[in-house]
Amino acid sequence: MDKQRKHSVDILFVITLFVVFAISVLMLTGTGAGVYRNIVDDMDNNYDSRTAGTYLFNRIHRADEHGNVTVGDFNGENAILMLEEIDNITYCTYLYYHEGNLMELFTRYGQDIDPSYGNAIIALEDYSVTQVTDTLYRFDFTTKKGESSSLYVHTHSSGREGL
Repeated sequence: MDKQRKHSVDILFVITLFVVFAISVLMLTGTGAGVYRNIVDDMDNNYDSRTAGTYLFNRIHRADEHGNVTVGDFNGENAILMLEEIDNITYCTYLYYHEGNLMELFTRYGQDIDPSYGNAIIALEDYSVTQVTDTLYRFDFTTKKGESSSLYVHTHSSGREGL
């Protein structure tokens, strides 16, 4: 009888050890899933703010020539205006905020055009641009997930007069 009792205790110990191990695995898996979810959310936020910032930075520097970049008005909102002349006709690329999106629109300069015709670049909660000096621009934007960022872009040429 003593041998059978010892054998029952051994089985009970093994089962208890297995249950403790199984519970530990489930808790570790749950914790890992939560950490992974947070990492993915942070990566999404970083992607949105870095994409918007990188796009603005590169787009401004691409057009930075002979004062072709300035802050101006586009349908009542402040926007970046990037002017270029093609066959003696002045065209403008507008970077502006419209209905929750950073937008880009290329058109003949001075035309009255609906802002919804532009191409949506990235969804943002808020966006503003300020010309700090002739060659320094400040962009403030908030991603859809609520992360606010500021970006300063320095151009090598100053803005045109009279826009």
